[in-house]
Amino acid sequence: MSSERLSSQFINLQSNENHQTPRHKKPLRKLGPLLAIALVAGMVWSPASASCARVKIEISATVSLVDDPDNLLHNTVAPGDIITGIYTYDSFAVDSNPLPQVGDYYYRAAPNGIRLKVNGLTFATDPTDVNFLLELVNNYQDSDNYVIISYNNFFSVSATGMSVMNIIDWQLDDPTQTALSSTALPRNAPILSNWQSIVGLSISSDGDNHFLIRADVTSAVRRR
Repeated sequence: MSSERLSSQFINLQSNENHQTPRHKKPLRKLGPLLAIALVAGMVWSPASASCARVKIEISATVSLVDDPDNLLHNTVAPGDIITGIYTYDSFAVDSNPLPQVGDYYYRAAPNGIRLKVNGLTFATDPTDVNFLLELVNNYQDSDNYVIISYNNFFSVSATGMSVMNIIDWQLDDPTQTALSSTALPRNAPILSNWQSIVGLSISSDGDNHFLIRADVTSAVRRR
């Protein structure tokens, strides 16, 4: 992962120096016990409450960089092209990071995840093997951060080889530390004017060959 990108794994490692917590063999953690939360709150779990908990954010982004030395994309995507998509997460998920400044919300089941399209190509979370993280960082290492990462994905075009990694990630940064007031999961889209897009949205495929698409998100709206 790029050194400029805030790494949830780095944060977790720092946290674990002082907090010994059970670790899974895979890099992501499990979805929190939604039913238990509902019962504690005195609620009856129902399709209506599930719908209320689900947040869907539509985004639009402008491609800023295409690094495709092996021409895997066949010049289908170029700077200036528009990426559209949607990401979904359950706002009742439980924070798995013991650091009070960092909220790590892991999802292991559909419909959580992200789906992006550009010029007929689709890049999306694998609904049969969801490995999706939403991370919120509040006043940690002189920054606020809003990060989503999908680790298991279906790509219309992919690198080749025995071991291929297809990753989708998006990061927003705020060095003024005013964009977030807590690490609680929001029920609305991030207000882009409160953030900087230093790393931005990335679609990457790495194996025996590779490509990288980087873009700046210009619109983020919750879909009702």
